[in-house]
Amino acid sequence: MAAANTTKVTVNLPDETVEAIKSIAQESGTTVTEALRQVIENQRFLRDEAQNGNKVLIQNTIDNSVRQVIFNTPPKTKVASR
Repeated sequence: MAAANTTKVTVNLPDETVEAIKSIAQESGTTVTEALRQVIENQRFLRDEAQNGNKVLIQNTIDNSVRQVIFNTPPKTKVASR
């Protein structure tokens, strides 16, 4: 899924993180760029849900136990325009 407007970004990541995103991309049959985009969008969704007071739950399909995922998210702040 290519966005209409894109920006090339250079980041420094630990080798372990690079290997993780490469593995995610390979398992998903996509590019590293697309895998990173998806991970960022997933993180944004989860952060927004937590900041809106919602709970993120994981249910074990074997015993139906439920665990809450706790995020260390700072309160929402309005970002000033540049």
